Amino acid sequence: MPLFKRRRLAAGPVGRPRVAAGALTQPRSGRPALGVLRRMRRHGLVAACLNIIKGPLVAAEWDVHCADEGLAAELRRALAPLWRRLISQALTSLDFGFAGLEAIYETSDGAVRLVETRGLAPEELEPRLDNEGRVDGLRWSGGGRRIELEPPKAVWLVHRGEFGDPYGESHLTPAWPFWEALTYAVLYGNRWLERRALPPVVVRYPAELEVDAEGRPVPANEERAIELAKRLNAEHPAVALPQPVDDGRPGWAVEQLTGGAEIGPLIEWCDYLSRMLVTSLFVPEKALYQAGGEGSLALAREQVNTFLLTLDGMGRELTEQLSAHLLRPLAGLLGHEDAKPRLTLASLAGSRRELYRDLVLELIRAGEISLAVEQIAEELGVPVNGGAPDRG
Repeated sequence: MPLFKRRRLAAGPVGRPRVAAGALTQPRSGRPALGVLRRMRRHGLVAACLNIIKGPLVAAEWDVHCADEGLAAELRRALAPLWRRLISQALTSLDFGFAGLEAIYETSDGAVRLVETRGLAPEELEPRLDNEGRVDGLRWSGGGRRIELEPPKAVWLVHRGEFGDPYGESHLTPAWPFWEALTYAVLYGNRWLERRALPPVVVRYPAELEVDAEGRPVPANEERAIELAKRLNAEHPAVALPQPVDDGRPGWAVEQLTGGAEIGPLIEWCDYLSRMLVTSLFVPEKALYQAGGEGSLALAREQVNTFLLTLDGMGRELTEQLSAHLLRPLAGLLGHEDAKPRLTLASLAGSRRELYRDLVLELIRAGEISLAVEQIAEELGVPVNGGAPDRG
């Protein structure tokens, strides 16, 4: 029996993201595999961009609205101690396209309390869909077990779930080709550096022959040449080449293979790929890479303003799903089955927009953290030294 039913579409169904733990392999769906997305998240530039994207959403003020103000206050009290962990777990949907959470409840004296939300590894999850294609639970497989999570314990969040795709699309997908090319470019750069720092050794030896124990002619000096080359450079492959012994030419010669190409074009290529990677993640490229030209700062400000508008959209997408899959089931457990509470994040507008814009520009443009920037970061609740952000 299939795990979930889908209606037949002219373009064919969208496949589940494939798990790949090995090389950079393109899945059939044309999207990076989960293993690739995990490696992308660990890349320094990608991680910095994700922090810039998620920081203001984690730090934004939040609230619960409902026609029943008493229920809204009760839901606020339930979420307050869990908020930082909950929003951080929910934002992994940007990384993988989807996020599955298990809501842990506790019952005491007939009252239900939300104790914890537990993030589940994306490789171990799949959603259960009803006949209408809507998620009605999760199926978790891990540790040799297979567990069905029913609402309200199952919370499923999707980023850019277009055309009814229950798995969404990772925010890292547009950056995938640039990250892949940059990975190989850095690898080749490392090889160039190794060739320069520790070039392979070539030992040329006299092309003399001797007879082995079985009476066959073998090179007389090949083993001695290889041993000499490895003594000179034990960390790199060594090459031994026979050469004829002529008058005026030495029988033995030692040389090092050094790369003739310059590294400049490769550095320029890496710089281009880094800029394109940042731009593809919708992070303001001019804020990260100041070319020094006249007017670049003004352009950076416009890019940052546009970027902050996209963050507002991400925040609305996230809060709508948390409202539907966490708040409303929780309200039902509290005895308000018909209530429709709504979670909201404060828009990055007004003074907070200006503060965050200036923070991004100053941090990346100067590459330093000054006292003024630290004050801005404190006001926003955005970490500058790796600490956890405070609620705004």
